[in-house]
Amino acid sequence: MEGSAARLEIGGAAVTRPGGGSAVDELTDHLAHDRQVATRILTGDEDTFEEFVRAHHGRVARIAGRFFRRADTIEEVVQEVFVKAYSGMASYRGEVPLGHWLARITVNACYDQLRRQRARPEVAFSQLGGDPEAFVASYVSPDGDGSAAHLAREEARLTAEQMLARLPAADRLVLTLTVLEGMAVAEVADLTGWSVANVKVRAFRARNRMRRLVAGAEGR
Repeated sequence: MEGSAARLEIGGAAVTRPGGGSAVDELTDHLAHDRQVATRILTGDEDTFEEFVRAHHGRVARIAGRFFRRADTIEEVVQEVFVKAYSGMASYRGEVPLGHWLARITVNACYDQLRRQRARPEVAFSQLGGDPEAFVASYVSPDGDGSAAHLAREEARLTAEQMLARLPAADRLVLTLTVLEGMAVAEVADLTGWSVANVKVRAFRARNRMRRLVAGAEGR
C-alpha cells in the first residue's frame, strides 16, 4: 500500500523504512552494513570499533545486569565481551546482525563468570512470606508467565534474584533468559548453543531445583 512503511526488529531495535519496502530488503541492508563494520574493525579502524562499543555497550551491560548486581562485576563482563568481540571479529560471517552475534558472546561471558564465582549470597527467606512454594511457582511457572513484571514489589524481585544466585551456573543462566528476559526456548538455544531439547530439560530441572531450595529452607 502506498505510503506504508516496513518495520523490522533487528538486533533488538525496531527499524522502519519510509515509503515501504520489504522486511527482507531491510534485513539485507542491515547485514551488509554490519559486514562493512566488521571489515573496518578487522583492518584496525579504531574509530569504527569505538562507535561499535558505544552503540552496543548499553545492551551488553543490561544483559550482564540480569546476572550480576555489583557494578564492578558487570563492567568486568562488559569489558570481556568487547575484548572477545574484537579478537573474534574474524569469525563474524554476516549471517545475523552484529547485535545478535554480540548477544551470544555476552551470554557466554556471563555463563563463564557465573562458573568462576564461588561465593553464593545468602538468601533472606523470611522475605518470601508464608508461602515460598507459591512464590517460586509464580516466578518460574512452566508456561513462562511468571516474570518479574508480575511481582508486587521490587523487594520480592530482588529476593528471587538472590535465590537464582544460589543455583548452579547453568540453572541460573537458563532461568534468567527464559524468565527475566522472557526469551523463547528457541532463542535461548540460539544464544547458548544448546539444543532446543537441552534447553527444555535444563529449564525443567532448574525450576525443580529452585523449588526444592525454597522447600528445604522453609523446613529449617
